[in-house]
Amino acid sequence: MASRNEINVLGNESLGMKEEFELNEEVLDEIHRPQIREFLIGTSVGKRIRLRRIFDPSGAILAVPLDHGFTLGPIAGLLEPHKTVKQVVNGGASCVIIHKGLVRVVHNALRRNVAFLVHVSGSTNFSPRTSRKIQISTVTEALRLGADGVSCHINLGASEDVEMLQDFAELTRTADELGVPVLAMMYVRDDNGKERTDPVALAHAARVAEEAGADIVKISATPDGKDFDEVTQGIHIPIVIAGGAKKNDFGAFLQTVKRCVSAGAAGVSVGRNIFQASNPQVAMKKVADAVKEAMKSGE
Repeated sequence: MASRNEINVLGNESLGMKEEFELNEEVLDEIHRPQIREFLIGTSVGKRIRLRRIFDPSGAILAVPLDHGFTLGPIAGLLEPHKTVKQVVNGGASCVIIHKGLVRVVHNALRRNVAFLVHVSGSTNFSPRTSRKIQISTVTEALRLGADGVSCHINLGASEDVEMLQDFAELTRTADELGVPVLAMMYVRDDNGKERTDPVALAHAARVAEEAGADIVKISATPDGKDFDEVTQGIHIPIVIAGGAKKNDFGAFLQTVKRCVSAGAAGVSVGRNIFQASNPQVAMKKVADAVKEAMKSGE
């Protein structure tokens, strides 16, 4: 167990619009999930400092990925990324995920208490091998841009998943040396885009991320969020739930999020269901409220 002085290493600066989030014993008591408290205490000092910003003060991760333009082009909701970032930040996002080139476009929309991760992998829909994600950025580049962490995408079950895992292993090795958190976006998805979302597949994908050195893992929800406890029971790093394509029934989507968080997920990484909503700020707030409510009910 870390000492009180070691836990206080994150410092006393104010975090502006959000309540102050010092990782001391008092604040740890406010974080609803014991496993998240243990996770934060157990990380290196450098990672703890950066994770402070990725987590909401309640202990939830409320991430909005905005990396879709690389794969899909300038889709609805990402035509003006600076405006979108402002909206999701105002709605309560704790973190956004972007490719390195967009940092210069959106950085002024980020409050100093909102993290950003640089997404280091990608592919485009023009490719016949779109499931093969290649590394397009480095941890050093992300740090130079002021990022709080990095994220990467891996498709397990694709024909080139071995190469993606090799890239991932090198990424986690470098990131750990530099004290940079890694969020792994793990999908069990073949070359044709067919995806498995059953608990066995999701648990295996999450465990691959953990054992390879990820600090946070993003996976899909089980259908309707049912039996998600079968996923979380063997995972010891924070799990965040992917949103996927925009849903027709936003209320049902929120219920799925609640079930997964109640079963042990630490938050969400939701893109299109927020930034393609008619009001992204309102959608973000609804997702954030659903996560926080479920975290309390799932104590």
